[in-house]
Amino acid sequence: MKFLRPAAALAVSLSAFLAAAPAFGQAEPEIVAAPDVLTEPVEIATPAMWRVADEDSEAILIGTFHILPPSLEWRNDAVSAAFDNAEVVWFEVDANAPDAQSKTLNTVMTQGFNPQGVTLSNMLNQSDAQQLREIAGELQLPFAAIDTMRPWNAFLTLSVQFIINQGFQPGAGVDSVLLADAKAAGKDVRFFETIEEQLAFFTGLSPEVEKELLLITIRDWDKQAAAFDDLFTAWATGDVDVIDVNMNEDMREQAPEVYDRLIVERNAAWAEALDAALKQESGAVFVAVGAAHLVGGEFSVPALMKAKDYEVSRYGVEPANDNEPVE
Repeated sequence: MKFLRPAAALAVSLSAFLAAAPAFGQAEPEIVAAPDVLTEPVEIATPAMWRVADEDSEAILIGTFHILPPSLEWRNDAVSAAFDNAEVVWFEVDANAPDAQSKTLNTVMTQGFNPQGVTLSNMLNQSDAQQLREIAGELQLPFAAIDTMRPWNAFLTLSVQFIINQGFQPGAGVDSVLLADAKAAGKDVRFFETIEEQLAFFTGLSPEVEKELLLITIRDWDKQAAAFDDLFTAWATGDVDVIDVNMNEDMREQAPEVYDRLIVERNAAWAEALDAALKQESGAVFVAVGAAHLVGGEFSVPALMKAKDYEVSRYGVEPANDNEPVE
C-alpha cells in the first residue's frame, strides 16, 4: 500500500496553512536548503492548465503549488496571457489578508492543543512516540511544544516545517504571487473559501482520523523527501496522471474521510460557485487553486464543469484536448 504524503497534501491542497506558516509553533523560519531532497532541481515549471468555456465566458484554470522555491520560473507565456486577459481572478482563500495569520494562530491556540496533562507521548505507543521525538529534533522544533498538540496540529506543524526546510517559501507560491499581482492590477479578486473554513477541515476531523494522520506521517517519515520530490516534479512538468496517483489516490485509499473533506466536497462547492459566476457574467476569468483539485476522475473541478455542459479542454498544451479530465 502507498502512504499518504502529508507535506505534499498541503502543497497542493490547502493554501491557508502554508501562508500562515509561522503560526505553527515556530518563529519566522530560517530557510535551509536541502540538496538531497530535490534529486533533479527544477528551474522552469509548466503547470497544468484547463480551459472552461460557454457561449460568452472563458475561464482558465491553473493547478498551483502553494509553496515554491523563490528562484523557480513558472510564469510562462500561457500563464501570463490567461492572467493578463482575465477580468476576474479566483483563489481558494485570501491567505495574504492582514488578519490571516492572526486567525490561524487563534484557531491553533484555542483548538490545536490537548487538555492540560494530555500529551501525544501518552497517546502513542513507545516506538511512535520516540519517532515523533526524533522528527521534531530533525526539524529543530521543540518537542515539549509538539507533545502538547492535538494530532492534527502536530501533523500540520511537522509537514509545514518539512517543506520550509527544503528551501521552499510560502510567499513564492503561485497563489501568493498571483494574488498580490491581481490586487495590484485592480482585478476583481474572489475567493472560494474563508480562512476559517479551511482551518475547519482539520479542526473538525474525528479524533480517530486526526490521530491516524499523525501516525501515517511519523511512520513513513523516511519516505517523505522522495514523495515530495515526486509530486513537485509532477506538478512542475504538468504530469496530471502522476499528481492524481501520488496525491488523490493515496487519500482515497488511506484516509477516505480526509479525501472527501479536502477534495470531493470542496471541488463540488467550487464548481457550483464558478458555474453560477459564468452563467451570470460574461468575459475572461482566471482560477488558481491547488493542483490536486484539477486532476483525477469525476470529482475534479474540470470534470464537474464538463458535467455542467461547459466546453472543457487542456490549455497551453498541444493538442488542446491532451489529458482530458474525464476518462
